[in-house]
Amino acid sequence: MKKTLCTIGLLLTAFLVFSQDPLSSGLDAYARSDWSTAVLSFRKAVSEPSAGAEPWYWLIMAEVSSGEYRAALGDIDRFTASFTDDARIPDVRYQKARIQYILGNYEESIRTFYQFLVTWPNHALVPAAYYWTGECLFASGRFDEARAIFSIVRDTYPQSVKVEAARYRIALIDQTGKEENLLKLLKMSHEESLRVIEDYQRRDKTYEQAVTAYQKRISDMMKDTRLGELEKQLADEKAKNTALSDRIAELEMQNAELAAALSQAGQPVPVRPGDTVIPSDINSSDPEKKRQALEALRNKAASLQSMYDKILDGGKK
Repeated sequence: MKKTLCTIGLLLTAFLVFSQDPLSSGLDAYARSDWSTAVLSFRKAVSEPSAGAEPWYWLIMAEVSSGEYRAALGDIDRFTASFTDDARIPDVRYQKARIQYILGNYEESIRTFYQFLVTWPNHALVPAAYYWTGECLFASGRFDEARAIFSIVRDTYPQSVKVEAARYRIALIDQTGKEENLLKLLKMSHEESLRVIEDYQRRDKTYEQAVTAYQKRISDMMKDTRLGELEKQLADEKAKNTALSDRIAELEMQNAELAAALSQAGQPVPVRPGDTVIPSDINSSDPEKKRQALEALRNKAASLQSMYDKILDGGKK
């Protein structure tokens, strides 16, 4: 029974659509957001020999609203070719650029929006065209260019409905830039730390070997006049090792500070295996463990700072 009633209802709707003026029926359906009925009515209207720009325009708008983007693109091209003097040409060109953005054709969308802005610089949709150009650039990963376009919306069109969205995008891009810089600094610091530590280990090993060799030579050459030269070489090696120790302490302190900044910003902190400075729980999903790890990291940073200051004070003396 229900199935029969539904079928009858559909038949009645179809009858009303085709029995009335199709343009009027389409506009009525469009006003009710009944996109499928509106598209059906407008397509019937544009098929009539006397069809002008009006049904074609509303067909495009109904297709856009119903998500029939490919069909809308084809009808936009027909509209712009057939009704070159129509006042709604800018509107359909804007809709074409929006559809290209929705379909992920960002470069095509940018070109279409650019043509719109150059051809109709005083149109009411100019702020929105700038905004969606910025979204195309943002989606393409071209953040600096996107920020420049969003800034045009914010600064030149402060009354636009897109201004708040543009401000949000600018803030998001700025925050992303800060986080990327922190990550780069931490990566550079880690790489420098690894390089210095490896250099230190290599020199330390060489130093130990040199000490052993020098001690043997000293024991064999107690009466040799070259004893002073050997002692000087030994002192030079000790000074090099002391300088490397200072550099490692400084890098460990910088790593601790950068890791704390990243953790507070909510970003994952790179932790290499066997790291003695950054606790492994710094990226824990458990808030308490993460808090304890962050506190330990701050204490470590303070301890390293104190140690480094003492080393510097000792060097001055």
